[in-house]
Amino acid sequence: MRCLIIGQGIAGTVLAWTLHRRGIEIQVADAGFPTTSSSIAAGIINPVTGKRFVKSWRFDDCYPFAKNVYHQMELAWGTSIWRDIPILRLLETPREINDWAARLSTPGYDQVMAESPSAGSWAGMLPPGLHFGITKNAARVNFPVLLEKFNGLARSEGFHRSERIGPDEAIKMTAQFDFIIFCEGYRAIENQLFPNLPWQLSKGEAILLELDHPDAIAVDQMLKKTLTLVPLGAGLFWAGASFNWTFEDNGPTEAEQRFLEQRLADMVDVPWKVKKRHGAIRPTVKDRRPFLGASPVHPQIYIFNGLGTKGGLLAPFWASHLADHLLEGKPLDKEVDIRRFYS
Repeated sequence: MRCLIIGQGIAGTVLAWTLHRRGIEIQVADAGFPTTSSSIAAGIINPVTGKRFVKSWRFDDCYPFAKNVYHQMELAWGTSIWRDIPILRLLETPREINDWAARLSTPGYDQVMAESPSAGSWAGMLPPGLHFGITKNAARVNFPVLLEKFNGLARSEGFHRSERIGPDEAIKMTAQFDFIIFCEGYRAIENQLFPNLPWQLSKGEAILLELDHPDAIAVDQMLKKTLTLVPLGAGLFWAGASFNWTFEDNGPTEAEQRFLEQRLADMVDVPWKVKKRHGAIRPTVKDRRPFLGASPVHPQIYIFNGLGTKGGLLAPFWASHLADHLLEGKPLDKEVDIRRFYS
């Protein structure tokens, strides 16, 4: 069986890895766009999201699967990709404190949440008057290393193609491949092979910064309130991300960067130095469920996309799910099958 994967972001990379490990002959085509949501994302695995502290969709299925897949990559490449790192959640208002305590009593949530009597490794760097919670089973996937290592593998084994392949070219290439799978991120909104999918693209911006405090180098927790601060080592932090549903391009903007710095000032009580500013468009969708399935226009051409802000968590599980469908004929889960929009 031969398979062409178009796009080597997180979705395309993890899917290509999955099929490659199963012995499928693959080609991976990537145009090498300089800025993508995969390349600038922090790779945060957060089991508890939203103002109501709800467990992430299908977390109990996806988390152990993702951790295992990333550890397999680490063993294969001899490098670190997955890092277990808890999140210190800042609780400011009585409602936040009460909601956190109430959620702790919900069955199954004690595995991912706990109370914290102190600021942990963030002590001395936060404003006074805060309460704290701990999000357990959180992690960070090092996307830049993952993408670089797989790109090197694809080039060394001769299955990388430095080109952009559009829908018309893909149709012509179906004679060469059993399946062609588009994993092209937000650019899929213009792909006429998958019409009328309910995309709701969002733009995210982030800051790479250095905290000016002697203990910043030893921080071993992510920090979350309105934003998330992720320690990268050597006193550097990724801070983000913003959400903007209206945008003109994928670069950083003065307004959003100012918003990020205002939110940072609410979270930390130390000065910082901005090292770099980022912006990118996310492939987010209205029902917050991935897009998997065959094109209604051409049955050999598939899509694997719409992972949104949860790519690090969702990609391994759903890549395996799609592989099972392609190789063994297993049905796609109705929650992710794009036929839910074409019935």
